[in-house]
Amino acid sequence: MKMIALKEFFYRYRYIILVPILGTVLFLIALRTIDPVEYPNSDFFTFWLAGHMAVAGQNPYSSDLWISGHHQFGAIWIPNVMFIYPLPLSLLFAPLGALPLYQAFVIWVWLSQLMILAALVLLLKKYPTSLIKRYLLPLIAGMVLFRPTILTIAFGQLSGFLLFVIAGVVYLWEREKYWQGALLLSILVLKPNLGIPIAALVSVYLLLKKKITPIVAEFAAGFALVLIGLVQNPHWISEFWAAGNTKLSQTFGFSPTIWGMSAFFCNYQLNCTLRFGGFFGLLLLLGYLYWLVRNHKILSPAMAAGLAICVTLSLTPYTWTYDQILLIVPIVALIIGRGHAGDRFLPTALVFLLIDIFAFVLLGITVKIQKEIWNAAIPLLVMSLLFWFISNERRKYQVGGIP
Repeated sequence: MKMIALKEFFYRYRYIILVPILGTVLFLIALRTIDPVEYPNSDFFTFWLAGHMAVAGQNPYSSDLWISGHHQFGAIWIPNVMFIYPLPLSLLFAPLGALPLYQAFVIWVWLSQLMILAALVLLLKKYPTSLIKRYLLPLIAGMVLFRPTILTIAFGQLSGFLLFVIAGVVYLWEREKYWQGALLLSILVLKPNLGIPIAALVSVYLLLKKKITPIVAEFAAGFALVLIGLVQNPHWISEFWAAGNTKLSQTFGFSPTIWGMSAFFCNYQLNCTLRFGGFFGLLLLLGYLYWLVRNHKILSPAMAAGLAICVTLSLTPYTWTYDQILLIVPIVALIIGRGHAGDRFLPTALVFLLIDIFAFVLLGITVKIQKEIWNAAIPLLVMSLLFWFISNERRKYQVGGIP
């Protein structure tokens, strides 16, 4: 009787018991993660310094102020001579910018872990409990061992936040709350090299489904973000554009995308890279749009967002391996979709772990050639698996949904 009563007590108060324990464990992981890191020479320092300058009322697009800020806090590594993100992002990091760098870094890594786990919870919400219990451990293991997850947390990158936003959009759209999800979707423009293409591609999906109000809400929210930046600095758009063009000119052809692979085969000759990358990129984009027009009626929001992520990560000129953490969205949709369709457990459960192994094989190639370009194979692989799964299952189930 005591054992039964104890189980009932734990089940009733499981969230009150588990959430503080989980939060404490993730906080300890955050402390351990950043312990060997030189905080001023981390990726996170870019976001923290922008927030710090926003609190101080300074312009992060001023090269002199930006570089002097690095020197002030002991940064030796200065990857950019000015802030390369949209100005409203500095306001997002203003609360952390008001804190000392070490404390802010710990909090951000802790929050990033929470956001990544919360994204998984949101992506699984609509599925039966029995299915979630069956695949939860393989999914968590796959996420933990996924190289982009490791890089996002270790570097203090923004990608975990973007994953959380996209998972929130999927969660709302799967509950027919399309305009609310579209408002959330607009936040992705804070990292425009990824956010704008993803938003554009899922907007095509909305348009095909005749969801016009969400598209209007998305544009209105995006315009509001632009206005917020204009209040901070009336010239921020031109200054951001100049900073972005400078960064792109320095990194074009080295990112793990179709452009990077094209540059490799073209021996990094610009005209050749533009021709080959443009040809294969246009071929992929047109093929995706043609396929979307034919299959949009059977696509769930999770699958639509997942395909948009794969296409964006393959085509955008500037992205890095940590950004591929967004592939968690299509990978989860693929695994749970296959499980729900009745595929065998073991092959389905191993999909994420096999992708993890493939990512580390590509890491070995990266170390050997000192270039990240071949990591472009990961979003292409995930996209191929999605197309294969949808093609096989569309006659039996609405993809990603419940029959």
